[in-house]
Amino acid sequence: MNGTKTSFAGAELELTAELSRLPEARNWADAAAQAFGFDEMVRYQIKMAVSEGVANAVEHGSSTSTDEIKLRAVCEGNSLAFYIRDTGKFIPRMERRGDLPERGRGLAFLGQLMDEVDIKPSESGTELRFCKRLDG
Repeated sequence: MNGTKTSFAGAELELTAELSRLPEARNWADAAAQAFGFDEMVRYQIKMAVSEGVANAVEHGSSTSTDEIKLRAVCEGNSLAFYIRDTGKFIPRMERRGDLPERGRGLAFLGQLMDEVDIKPSESGTELRFCKRLDG
């Protein structure tokens, strides 16, 4: 990562809830991360995080393929924050102690890739926020 001050102005993208739209989301995230000043390795991490977030929004936060998923990338100080909003109701899964779940590890995966991860359920849908700091 470089130590220069970013002039990133933000970006938005709206997608229909279709897994075929994941490459578009990854390309959008990569362009935002590059404009913000991240190197190739961190950009890859960001693309994977956005891909996971959008895939979860499609699978768990949408009832039809025509539902909208809204993405925003914004500068928050020295961090690039991504917001993914869907129309679904987030219900945390409770696993029994000692079980290794086959699924449901997406938030843990995001936590390994990003510096902050937060999920905010509301009556109108669920918003996932994660960010990566630009060190320097």
